[in-house]
Amino acid sequence: MTTKLSNQDIYDRIYAAISERRLLPGTKLSEERLAQAFHASRTRVREVLLRLGQELIVEAHPNRGAFVASPTQEDLRHVFAVRRALERAIAAELADRFGGQPIVPLRGHLDEEARARARADRAALARLTGEFHVRLAETTGNRLFSDSLRRLVALTGLVIAQYDAQASSACPDHEHTDIVQAIEAGDPKRAERLMLAHLEHVEQGIKPPEQPSNEINFERIFGVEGAAAPAAKARARRRSAR
Repeated sequence: MTTKLSNQDIYDRIYAAISERRLLPGTKLSEERLAQAFHASRTRVREVLLRLGQELIVEAHPNRGAFVASPTQEDLRHVFAVRRALERAIAAELADRFGGQPIVPLRGHLDEEARARARADRAALARLTGEFHVRLAETTGNRLFSDSLRRLVALTGLVIAQYDAQASSACPDHEHTDIVQAIEAGDPKRAERLMLAHLEHVEQGIKPPEQPSNEINFERIFGVEGAAAPAAKARARRRSAR
């Protein structure tokens, strides 16, 4: 017997697949196929896709349907501008509140990241490194922080998938641990500084695809480089003789 999924269950599963990069940017999200997969009505699936669209994770195109969002370079700048504003505040608040005591859930999460690195599980590591920032926000107890970070982390994952960036270069191994240590030490300034440096490293690690050169090499395209070379040399000799 198939368990009936709620709208929240469907949302959570689509969201997870996108944030974990199992559904890549530009993927068409067919209402009919999703309804079949979730054993739900198209109306319910449409409601979930509308919610994801409001969070900018899904894009709706007239007469074409819904697609996983394909963020632009401008979107990348906007996402990290907001993340810096929010996450520096989160790190400082946690250091003020929890200084002098271990934060067990965060330590447990760091252990999970370490295990994923040890077994070279890139999919799990991509998920866990994003979830770390959501866990920090959840620890504040402020739902506006945690809801906002969930959206921003999902958008960050889409940007990484869009540009095929290497998660290992974007997220150095020790930086999450350093942030937690600063929070547990009750040093809000250091926690804030480390968070800003970490987000800068993540943003710098996301490289947009190289733009094609405006200089078109027709000889290479048409396979006539060898034939063109003598003529090019002759032109060069004439120029040097002038």
